[in-house]
Amino acid sequence: MSEIFCPKCGSKVPGDAVYCPNCGAPLNVQSAQTQLMVVTTPTLPGYSVVKVLGVVTGLTVRTRGVGGKFVAGIEGMFGGEVTSYSSEAEKARKESLQRLIDNAKAMGANAVIGADFETSDILQGTATLFSAYGTAVVVKPAEDTA
Repeated sequence: MSEIFCPKCGSKVPGDAVYCPNCGAPLNVQSAQTQLMVVTTPTLPGYSVVKVLGVVTGLTVRTRGVGGKFVAGIEGMFGGEVTSYSSEAEKARKESLQRLIDNAKAMGANAVIGADFETSDILQGTATLFSAYGTAVVVKPAEDTA
């Protein structure tokens, strides 16, 4: 496998990188157009926000079936992690994040800043709402000031 170097700064970069970890430049135009960066921070180091597009969300509502509730009840009797709920929560987190990304792309964003997750029990505790939210933005690599 050949080595990959950043076209902007010349640094050696990992083969699966989309952006240069040294200067932030996109490494492959096709990959950079399909990838969207999501960060929990209010800024994206190495990038300048060109345009704020607005709040973006991704939602999903999940409930456990009878079998899942039965297994969770047995796990709850013995204490410790309730793995049937943990795996369902992880699926819901990934789904809400993917919906956030899809919605941000539809708005024309290439990044989401200030991303966070929230959960709420609804339907008298029989279902859980998973929400991912953040600010959809358009960013560009920051200009070198040196």
